[in-house]
Amino acid sequence: MAGHSSHHHHEEGVITGKMIVEDVLHVCPQAEAVFKKHLGENVFKVPGLKTEAIEFLAAMHDYHEYILLEELNQVCKKAPHKTGHF
Repeated sequence: MAGHSSHHHHEEGVITGKMIVEDVLHVCPQAEAVFKKHLGENVFKVPGLKTEAIEFLAAMHDYHEYILLEELNQVCKKAPHKTGHF
């Protein structure tokens, strides 16, 4: 396996931090389990949290966004049509 380095470079998956949680859940229902695993079972009890970006959700829970995105990209192979609020 020449040429493969073990550097930790962030591979861009289909899911990014700018995407809205609800949009991701819509195309990837498995994402809900990922959010709950990392941010707690009650992650969506707060009103409006599903309408926020993944990066905001991670920040609110003082959690590393890249860890969340890494696992989301393992389970979600399809991206929502929208990539964020705009």
